[in-house]
Amino acid sequence: MRNLLYFFLRNNFVFLFILLEGLSFLLIFQYNAFQRSAFIGQTRNITSALQDNFSGLRSYFHLRIENEVLSIQNAQLRNELVARGSFEKIPGMVVDSVSQTAYHYIPSRVITSSINKQYNYLTVNKGSNHGIYPDMAAITETGVVGIVVAVSDNYSTIIPVLNRNFRLSARLKKNLFFGIVEWEGRSPEYVSLREIPVHVDVQPGDTVVTSGFSAVFPEGILVGTIESIEDSGGNFHEIKVKLSTDYRKLYHVNLIRFAHKAEIEELENRTRND
Repeated sequence: MRNLLYFFLRNNFVFLFILLEGLSFLLIFQYNAFQRSAFIGQTRNITSALQDNFSGLRSYFHLRIENEVLSIQNAQLRNELVARGSFEKIPGMVVDSVSQTAYHYIPSRVITSSINKQYNYLTVNKGSNHGIYPDMAAITETGVVGIVVAVSDNYSTIIPVLNRNFRLSARLKKNLFFGIVEWEGRSPEYVSLREIPVHVDVQPGDTVVTSGFSAVFPEGILVGTIESIEDSGGNFHEIKVKLSTDYRKLYHVNLIRFAHKAEIEELENRTRND
């Protein structure tokens, strides 16, 4: 208490100045209509700006909640369309009318991710307790994301397209020729499509989708669009593909459970061993 008293005594002129300034402004605004009107207008502007900022902040947090709900609803819609056999051919959707009922979509949220390394990974908030297991495909509404490689009770690690070890079987949507998608460790926006023969007609803007030649990704999920084509002098095109998925904005991911995966792998292993 004594220190507080000393503080006021040492700064009594400052407090007196502030008090007199306050009284002066009060008298000015009380007895001068113009100044009072200007003061009220400025106060109203400041208050409105603060309200706008707080409103934007509230909207941001509400938007995150709404995005969570939309992600869950989209996964539910995919599963309903699968059950009804009524998929439309839109980007990121399964179009195989024969096997589409084998796929089930589980929504998840990205916890951590990286895009600036040669071997990037991302982690989502779903694990074995939610029915997730290794080698499940991961996609977004815009296309391919990656493959689940490790699972704990409540989390899963995904190797994305932006990893030097990632390989994906993909095809040209317009003529069904297929090749391999690889990332060269440079831009997070582009990958290479290899093993497309030089006699195949390829044009910038052509769509690249998953081939379905595995027990991981369904057929027809969007990978990206062709940016440029170069002839290396060999038997295959050098094709640069712009990814449809923006990994810098990745937040919601759907994990795909393939009901026939174990059966297909068992059959393939049995064939190799014979």
